[in-house]
Amino acid sequence: MLQRLFIILICGLPVTVCAVHPEQRLLSALQSVQQGQMQQAESQLQSLLHDEPQFRAANLLYADVLKARSQPLQQPGMGITQSEELKNLLSEIRLRWQAQGEDVTVNKIPSALGRLDENYQHAIVVDLKRSRLYVFANHDGQPQRVADYFISMGRAGADKTRQGDLRTPLGVYFVQSYMPDAELEDKYGVAAYPLNYPNVWDARRGRTGHGIWLHGTDSGTYNRPPLASEGCVVLPNSDLLAVSQYIALGQTPVIIGNGLEWLDANQWQMHQQTITASFDQWLHDWRSLDVKNYLQHYSQSFNDGSKNFRQWSEHKQRVAQGKTHIDVSAKYVSLLLHPNEQIMVATFLQDYNSNNFSSQTWKRQYWQKESDGRWRIIHEGEATPQITATRLAKSTVVEVQQAN
Repeated sequence: MLQRLFIILICGLPVTVCAVHPEQRLLSALQSVQQGQMQQAESQLQSLLHDEPQFRAANLLYADVLKARSQPLQQPGMGITQSEELKNLLSEIRLRWQAQGEDVTVNKIPSALGRLDENYQHAIVVDLKRSRLYVFANHDGQPQRVADYFISMGRAGADKTRQGDLRTPLGVYFVQSYMPDAELEDKYGVAAYPLNYPNVWDARRGRTGHGIWLHGTDSGTYNRPPLASEGCVVLPNSDLLAVSQYIALGQTPVIIGNGLEWLDANQWQMHQQTITASFDQWLHDWRSLDVKNYLQHYSQSFNDGSKNFRQWSEHKQRVAQGKTHIDVSAKYVSLLLHPNEQIMVATFLQDYNSNNFSSQTWKRQYWQKESDGRWRIIHEGEATPQITATRLAKSTVVEVQQAN
C-alpha cells in the first residue's frame, strides 16, 4: 500500500513491542503499517508523539500515515522536500527496524569481549555499522546482553585518524570521567562520559584528536540521525541515563567497531580459550627463566615508549642473569579485542616474586596477531592511575611499580 515502506521494511520479521521505550513504540507502529492497520498506526504514533514530540523519525512516519488517508504514497516522505535530512531519517528508521529483526545478534556474544575479569561488571560494545550500542553484564565471566540502544556517530562515519575529521574512532577504550549537565553546553545533553581516545594503539598509528565522549542530545531534540556528531557516540538523553547505571569510571570498557563478529556460547568459549592460551603461555615462559621462549611472545615492532624490541630483549637478558627463580601470576585478567583490527588489549594485576625483587602492579598490554597467526605483545606498561587507584583497594599492595 505505502510504496515508501518497502525501503524501510526490508524484511517481514515480527517485532516484539514494548510500550515503554519510544523506539519500540515506533517499531510497533511500523508493524501496524506493514499489516495495513492504518488507524491503529495513526493512534500509536499520536500517543508516541504526545510523549516525545521531538522524535523526528516518528513525525515523518506520522505524516506519511496521514497522507495515506487521501492517496497512495508514490515516493518517500511526500510531505517533506527531498533532502539530506529526509535521507538521514529514512536511514534511522531502517537501522532501528533491522536491529529488531537480526537473528545474528540473538543470544550471541561479540568476539571483541574475549575475556572479562570479575571486576568488570559491565561492558559496552558499539557497532557503528548498525548504529547500535549494546550493554553486556558479566555473569561469572560470560557476557550476557542486558540492553541495546540506537546511537549516532560522527558525520563523516567511522575510523577516526586525525583531529577534526568528524569521524568516530574504532578500538578498545575506557570511560575516564563523568561530566554532569551543569558543566556542559546544551548540545551535549544531560551528561557526558569522556573516553581515553587516543589510546596507546591510536598513538602508535599516528591518530590525532581528542574529546571523544558518550553523551546525550540538546534540549528540544529526542535523538540525532545516524551521522550527526563531531566524532562522539550520542544517545537520546533518556537512553544515556539508562546506560549510566552500568558505567563504573575507569573500569567500564567501551569497544567501538564498524561491524561486529557474533559468536554463540560454544564458539565464544573456544575463542576465549584460544586467546587465553597465548596469555598463559607468556606467563609460563616467563616463569621458566627461558628468556628465548619468553621473548618470542614480543613483536619485533614492540615499543613501550622507552625501549624498542632490541633494547627490551637486552634488558630482559641482563635481568635474567641475576635470577634463580621467578614466580609470576596474573589476577583479574581481561582480554578485549579491537573489532576491526587484529589487536588485543590485556589488563591484569601482575604479582611478581623472584629471589631479589617483588612487586604487584596493574599492567596493560597491547597484543597484535601477526602474519604467522601468533599473538605477540607490541606494547606493555602500567595501567592508568585511575584504574590502579580504583582497583588496588581490592588487593594487597606490595609495590606499585613495573616489575623487572
